[in-house]
Amino acid sequence: MRSIRGKLWTWLMLLVILMLILLWLFQVVFLERFYYAMHFQRTESKVYEVTKRIGEMGSTSAGLSDDLVMTKVEELAELTGLGVMIVDDSGSSVYQDNLAIEQMFKRSLSDLIDNALLGKTEITTVSHMRFNTEYWVMSTPILDGSNKAIGAMIITAPIEPVAETADILKSQLLYITLILLVVASVIALVVSRQFTRPLIKISLAAKEIAKGNFETRCDVGQNDEIGQLAKDIEEMGNALGQIDGMRKDLIGNISHELRTPLSIIKGYAETLRDVTGDQKEKRELQLDIIIRESDRLSGLIADVLNMSQLQSGQVKIQKSCFDLVDLLTEMKAKFDIIHPIEIVCDAQMTKVLADRQRIEQVLINLIGNAINHAQTEAAVKLYMTEVGQGASEGVRVAIIDNGKGIPPEVKQHIWDRFYQVKDQDSGKPVGSGLGLAITKALLQTHEAAFGVDSEIGKGTTFWFELPNCK
Repeated sequence: MRSIRGKLWTWLMLLVILMLILLWLFQVVFLERFYYAMHFQRTESKVYEVTKRIGEMGSTSAGLSDDLVMTKVEELAELTGLGVMIVDDSGSSVYQDNLAIEQMFKRSLSDLIDNALLGKTEITTVSHMRFNTEYWVMSTPILDGSNKAIGAMIITAPIEPVAETADILKSQLLYITLILLVVASVIALVVSRQFTRPLIKISLAAKEIAKGNFETRCDVGQNDEIGQLAKDIEEMGNALGQIDGMRKDLIGNISHELRTPLSIIKGYAETLRDVTGDQKEKRELQLDIIIRESDRLSGLIADVLNMSQLQSGQVKIQKSCFDLVDLLTEMKAKFDIIHPIEIVCDAQMTKVLADRQRIEQVLINLIGNAINHAQTEAAVKLYMTEVGQGASEGVRVAIIDNGKGIPPEVKQHIWDRFYQVKDQDSGKPVGSGLGLAITKALLQTHEAAFGVDSEIGKGTTFWFELPNCK
């Protein structure tokens, strides 16, 4: 498996090589083509401008006496380094910037001149009679106002200097290519190393976290996306550490909670068998204790199973329309034996759309939690009120206790699974640490709003909202 460093270096080098290839193509391979296309195109424009001006004067001799025409002709001949020859309608030369031009290209130019006098424009290349060098040649007619050819203009330009320039560029580009490849290779190596070094640190930190070292730090000294990834890894480690700590506490607490009712059940069962005998009152008391501890044991096991099902996505809700007052009345009958329950209803429309069985489970958890934290015999209130308007109308259910309240630093964690709120007097955890996590998961499955309001010394209110049936 190739490393990221090697891949990054390879891609950077491929980018540099691609740029060098394009540079070679445009500066060497296509140089002559671009030069001819741009340089000679401008030359053609100037030639047409001069021939048009001469034609407007009526004859080649009159045209050449015009100052503007002479300026244009001299610009073509002197400033651009071109050879210029103008002939009249008989083919006789009336102007040329080079005395040898006619003798050099006499054979080659004769046909071009004849065709130009016939009104044809031609662009071609011809060879020097002695040295066999290539020249770009353009022949075009000089037309009067009636489009009659009254002369012709022949332009020549050496092609060899362009080839010489290309050879010079090839030599320069060879050195430039070698230097760029070396420099690019070094830069690519440095960049790839700088890029992969923090990733290696992050990888090592992730392996340490996987081993259980949740306090592993991953400081890469960067504030970019890689730095943010390192911070996320640290936060993940901290979160996993907290969950692992809570898991260990839960296992210890549940082990203790399971051991206690099992010991009590076993002890009283043995007492019933060996001691109590026919003493009815003692037997009934001991049996009540066995039943109560069995129920507590069943509740712990049910919480663990419910949380497991919710996490695995096995719980499916089946919404139906039911009267929330009826459900609260059932809850009152169930818990009144343990602690006084009071129902207060300020809602006219009490039928809601939800999974009745799951909402019953939510109420059991919240009411049981309120009773566990109640400080006096004052009733736990189940308060119903209307919320929202129009299509969003619904009912809010609030479970209000008169306990000591939840400390602010604890409030943000009470919905977390495995988190157990400790009794403010004894310091011992209360509950299994799963009840509120199960409640949260069930309400989120219903997409219901929920929350908690609490003030130290004034009790706690847990609430949730359900939509009305339409």
